[in-house]
Amino acid sequence: MQSTLSSRRRSIATTPNGDVPQLAVLQRTPLDFAVIVGIMLVLLLTVGALTWQFWHVNRIYGGVTVANVAVGGMTRAEALAELTQQIPNYPMPAVSLYQADQQWLLQQAALQVAPDFLSAVNQAYLVGRERRFLGRLGQQVLALVGGINIMPPLRYDQTQLQQFVFAVADEASQPGRPARQLGDLTIPAEAGIRVDVGATTTALMAALNGAPTTAVHLPLVVTEFTPQATDAEATSAGEAVPETAAPGSLAALPLGFSPLRLVDEQYDIDMALDPVFISQLMKGGAAMQLDESALRTYLAGLAEQLDIAPHDARLRFNPATGGVTVLQESHNGRQLDIAATVASIRDALANQQAQATLVLTEVPPAVDMNRIAEMGIRELIASGDSYFRGSSAARVRNIEVAAEKFDGLVIPPGEIFSFNTGVEDVTAANGFEDSLVIMGDTTAVGVGGGVCQVSTTIFRAAYSAGFPIVERYNHGYVVSWYGEPGLDATIYTPTVDFRFLNDTGAYLLIEPVVDTVAGVITFNLYGTKPDRVVTIGVPQRSNVIEPEAPAYRVNEALALGERKQVEWEQKGMTVTVERTIVENGTTRTDTLTSVYQPWQAVYEVGPGTEIPATPTPVLSSGVLDPNLAITPTPSSPTTGP
Repeated sequence: MQSTLSSRRRSIATTPNGDVPQLAVLQRTPLDFAVIVGIMLVLLLTVGALTWQFWHVNRIYGGVTVANVAVGGMTRAEALAELTQQIPNYPMPAVSLYQADQQWLLQQAALQVAPDFLSAVNQAYLVGRERRFLGRLGQQVLALVGGINIMPPLRYDQTQLQQFVFAVADEASQPGRPARQLGDLTIPAEAGIRVDVGATTTALMAALNGAPTTAVHLPLVVTEFTPQATDAEATSAGEAVPETAAPGSLAALPLGFSPLRLVDEQYDIDMALDPVFISQLMKGGAAMQLDESALRTYLAGLAEQLDIAPHDARLRFNPATGGVTVLQESHNGRQLDIAATVASIRDALANQQAQATLVLTEVPPAVDMNRIAEMGIRELIASGDSYFRGSSAARVRNIEVAAEKFDGLVIPPGEIFSFNTGVEDVTAANGFEDSLVIMGDTTAVGVGGGVCQVSTTIFRAAYSAGFPIVERYNHGYVVSWYGEPGLDATIYTPTVDFRFLNDTGAYLLIEPVVDTVAGVITFNLYGTKPDRVVTIGVPQRSNVIEPEAPAYRVNEALALGERKQVEWEQKGMTVTVERTIVENGTTRTDTLTSVYQPWQAVYEVGPGTEIPATPTPVLSSGVLDPNLAITPTPSSPTTGP
């Protein structure tokens, strides 16, 4: 097929003397220009698309909002911090149940209902990342042009929710009245109402999990039934007594119920189900069917009281001997077998028995002190350290408390280590003291300053060992305690965590060592060293941003002319670190990217003190003027610089 460009016309002219022919001037048609412009547009679009994809590595795509707050272009940590700052009091929709003209309002404070911003941010991050390339690109364009808003789902206490539904069911249920014959007079039956607790709870949970933006007003799921007269009532009315149903059939149950004992001899548990509650569990009129869904919901709440989590052993490794000793003993747990207990209750009711079995099963610990020889804890895999010399006494104390939480902790093979799970709540009740922490765009005194020194050190040990990093966030700005930027890990319980996967195939023992004299914290990881070689490259800096001019704020406690620096400036930058892992003849490389915001120096001055020229204006109260540009919020909250 002849191409467009080949259609250019060429002519050869000869002179009468036979001179050499000359090539005529090359001519281009309008179609040629259209093709060239088209090619250039395709190239520009391709470059633009690639640039767009590269810039949004680890960032949420533009046009995406969470609860109508723009989070496009932000990392997940930045988005989480933005939502926390922009929506301190999330407007919770009213939730209620109703039946006829009765209504029951859900007390959200008791259920601890709160928005799950972290889940919403993760959903926002997945926009434009879940399909094939063209599908992802189309979703990105849709978000950019039309916008995609994600409402956060709601977190709540499921046990309290179930108890709420049971309380409503107890109030809304109506026993009804069977038909009666008084001589020649027939008194008609009155239908009763039973609340399907299981179905109502399921509908309520579905509504809350659907991130509602308006009031949730759900009807109770109920069934009507006609009560049957008891043998005594039928006899007194002169009626024939029906034959007794076959044993094993729930139709054999009388209208009145007795308490049903639930017994577990192994754990010496003896309790009973209330007759009123048993009647609420029965449905279907004369057939008297057991509402197993409602019973399972009740038992799930009971399991919260009966279940005991197994306790893992804490261990100590001796590098000199290679031996492992027990630091804390392990203990078995127990768990209510809901399915087996439902079956036992169903059989007891069907056979009109007064006792059923409460089935509790033994749950072994994941780290059993009786199986140490099988764990493969025999050598040092990797270590990580960081320096804290010069820290305040409170900060040092917090480092010691946090480090102790991980002493002897063992991670089974294939399991994920979670810093937040190990450190638990960073509160005064948990042993932590007030020290400097990062709050928004300032450094302030708060509980737990210094905990991030511990999370950073564990991260360095895991990173150098080649473990897959499941979740990690850098600090909002460069923190001098951690040396070269790019190898830190901030946490903020319970939302911002540091996690890694133990992929060695053996158990992993964690040992913290805190040297308060030298100001060094070290984490040693013991187990079975995998056949891998890990090489960590030198951190590379880019996109360096100078901080704004220092800001000054008035502190009434300072004297005239007195000045005190409370924030030190840091440059903003992007830092990338490449890690190469050679394992079993295979080489893989991953890149760790950290984005740090510039940090402005801040001085406090006494009233009337002369402020240097061109400072960032502040109000007399020390609050930055909201009409002026301020330093961006750090990329993530943290419990300690």
